[in-house]
Amino acid sequence: MAADVTLPVATAVDVALAPSIGALRLLLGLEAPTDPDAVHRARTATRRLRSNLRALGHVMAPPEAVRTDLAWVGDSLGDVRDADVLAARLAEMVERAPETIRSGGSALLATVAEQRRVANETLRRDVAGVRFGNLIHELDMLAKEGSSLDDTIAAATVMRPRWRGLREAVRSLDTPASDSQLHEVRIQTKRARYAAEIFAQDGGDACRRFRRRATAMQDILGAQHDASRACEWLLGLGSDDPNVTRSAGWLAAGAASERDALRDAWWPAWRALGRPKARFW
Repeated sequence: MAADVTLPVATAVDVALAPSIGALRLLLGLEAPTDPDAVHRARTATRRLRSNLRALGHVMAPPEAVRTDLAWVGDSLGDVRDADVLAARLAEMVERAPETIRSGGSALLATVAEQRRVANETLRRDVAGVRFGNLIHELDMLAKEGSSLDDTIAAATVMRPRWRGLREAVRSLDTPASDSQLHEVRIQTKRARYAAEIFAQDGGDACRRFRRRATAMQDILGAQHDASRACEWLLGLGSDDPNVTRSAGWLAAGAASERDALRDAWWPAWRALGRPKARFW
């Protein structure tokens, strides 16, 4: 049994909130948040904040509006980020495709680029609005309140619910697992990793091992999810151009093959993560 790892609540709150609030605040200084890296960091920040606020819910209780607004801006960021991920995947697939597929593939990439443009315009308006500014202010107030708390928090208190959520998601999988079920496992893996990162400085080698193995599992499930989304998008795309239809079908078959090949590829990472020595609480 690992020695119990504890932190001052003020330290835990700072680690859990401050970097992500900073990533969101950076969007305020951008006239048009088009940079893919900035969008990716901000989207990750919203996910991390939502997860960590839930994980620390027994020591701090954010207003419901904060949770709602994080979900709102997360959706706006997600529309842009999803287009970026899809565009990168399609570009790579088109590059490897036969010449007969590439002309239609170019039209598909143009369609994704237009979706990205529209999503980014929505994000630009959202970030420039009062609602986003108020969200940053409320998050700052939460972080300030948390920094004044004097109690301590144990890693076990934070990690056990996250671990149960992940374990139950794995145990409830069908055979074979559906794409939506695997996506839920990925979400639970992220939540466990985010929680573990709160204790990164004091959790020692065991904490680093847990985070490393959770990241490996999340990466495989992420690739499977991206392939599934690409296949779904391609199959759902309607076009009167036979070249585009042919290219979409050919590329969808490739995405489906990758999706299915990755459906069980994460099991070794799960077995490594599930070993008792991977846990630090």
